[in-house]
Amino acid sequence: MFFRTSTIFRSFALIAYVALALTLLKAHADDLSKMNQKLIVKPGDMIVQRDKDGWVTIKILAVDSWPDGTSAAHCLTYKPVPSKPTTESLKRAEVRIWHAPIDARSFKEGWELIGNQTPTKDELVGFIEYLKLTDFPRYIDFTGQDSKDIVAKANEHYKRAYYLGDQGKRVEAIAEYSKAVDLFPLFYEAIDNRAFTYMELGKIREALSDFELSLRVNPNGMAAFFSRGECLMKLGDLAAAEAVFLEGRGKFPEHRAMFEKFLNHVRALRKKG
Repeated sequence: MFFRTSTIFRSFALIAYVALALTLLKAHADDLSKMNQKLIVKPGDMIVQRDKDGWVTIKILAVDSWPDGTSAAHCLTYKPVPSKPTTESLKRAEVRIWHAPIDARSFKEGWELIGNQTPTKDELVGFIEYLKLTDFPRYIDFTGQDSKDIVAKANEHYKRAYYLGDQGKRVEAIAEYSKAVDLFPLFYEAIDNRAFTYMELGKIREALSDFELSLRVNPNGMAAFFSRGECLMKLGDLAAAEAVFLEGRGKFPEHRAMFEKFLNHVRALRKKG
């Protein structure tokens, strides 16, 4: 009788052991599956990864898909923390980078999804500023603003700046031009005039920066193109200035004589050493 009980006991123990082993194997398989699973991110996803600095957390603000099949994820990044974050702890987390566009394929492996929450207005600040500077029509649509109203307000600041400039109040004029550009980043006329005002104040590096900004908005702006060369010349970067005037001679044939004149002047300065 004792033998039968002992045998039965060992049988149950064996069954329990096998069951436990199968459970552990399944858990391990599930973990491997999660590790090998390719993550496809979507707006609102909160993903984490552990590295040498701790736990890194990224929140996906938006995802742009491109014709070639790739996607760009617009990300908000939190500062690393020692413990694995949760959706609750992220409410108190400190932001490290408000916005960065990253190839979505970067998150397919090694990252874990911990939740999804619609990005808040505060979380979208960096993304909205990015749109404002890189895709103004989308910025208008995304923020629900009236483009005509924005342009009208920007024009008011532009007119005020122009008037102040005529009055010799250059610092105040620059402030008004800046307000116009802040409202409407594509307002290259305001950028150009701010740059010319900087030149009048002798702030050549600031002027050069503005002319380069203007050319990013309007690559065919002759005034900004020529004045960029003039700024480089004043700053002593004669080789760069010569390259600008040489290119401008062919790029703007209607102004060839002016570019030719400054090209010869720069070459003469270079010869003097």
